[in-house]
Amino acid sequence: MDTLQLQDIHLPENASFWPLALGWWLLLAVLIVVIAWLIVKILKRAKQRKYRAKIFARFDDLEKKLKTKPSNAVIAELNTLLRQLAVNYYPRSKTASLTGGEWLQFLDQSGGTQGFSRGAGRILIEAPYRLEKEIENLNIKELIPLIRRWTRKVVRANS
Repeated sequence: MDTLQLQDIHLPENASFWPLALGWWLLLAVLIVVIAWLIVKILKRAKQRKYRAKIFARFDDLEKKLKTKPSNAVIAELNTLLRQLAVNYYPRSKTASLTGGEWLQFLDQSGGTQGFSRGAGRILIEAPYRLEKEIENLNIKELIPLIRRWTRKVVRANS
């Protein structure tokens, strides 16, 4: 009788992690996209924070100048600062062409107040037509907090 010769069992090779399966490549691609998105978001937020700090520092300088010696030039700079903020945070087509009463109404609407068109904010459009000595008689003490509230509201609402 023939004896059967049994062959040894051949075990499969150990599984290698390389090359990666398709699922791992997809997961790696998703991770790279998420990390890149986070980096862009962090850099954008840092840029916004730096811009806000610069705006508020400039506003603080103008506030000091207004308190010490109010002038047409300082009020004009303040109005320019407000316009820069408006153009930065709102569509240029909506803000860039506004002047006079329309500008003050925009500030009221965006700031949720009536202090610009009916209060101390009128200084922004009246000051250029006043003499330097008349500027000191304007209600600048109310203008500063009004602008500060508007600036904070707009910056926070659009950040």
